[in-house]
Amino acid sequence: MGKFLSMIAKLIVLLVVSIALYIAVVGRDRALEIVFGPLKIQSVDFSSLILGPNPNQFLVCPKDFCTTEPHLTSPSFALSAEDLKKSWMAMLAAQPRVEKGASDDAALQYDFIQRTEWVRYPDSITVRFIPLGDTSSALAVYSRSHYGKSDFGVNETRIRAWIELIE
Repeated sequence: MGKFLSMIAKLIVLLVVSIALYIAVVGRDRALEIVFGPLKIQSVDFSSLILGPNPNQFLVCPKDFCTTEPHLTSPSFALSAEDLKKSWMAMLAAQPRVEKGASDDAALQYDFIQRTEWVRYPDSITVRFIPLGDTSSALAVYSRSHYGKSDFGVNETRIRAWIELIE
């Protein structure tokens, strides 16, 4: 029995070392794509967005802006939409592992990806700055994980913290 367990332990070590070497060669991002498939980033239309059944997402919208019920109603900011955008972008520049994605300057809508520190799981964040007047605005934010069913509250925690930094 001892030889059998010793052989199993050696096989497990060999498997772990093989996976580590594979990831070292192809890179963490590419390894995730091989395991889970390519990252599919889709444009978000807040007016027709329907949330999926999984809890790995978090939506913030001003009252009556989104057709689906948001998890959080956006606060109003005593800033123009352009100034809110500048504050948001400055705050994002200080956040770790955030990559810029697509942008639509005319609609004031921007996409970002933030990856987890160790495994580099990607989460997409779409933000839209909404003018409410010359000196007031709100935002719509949709943060979602690409892999798995649960995110252990990461998307909600992230967006609540970011909004608090802006407020």
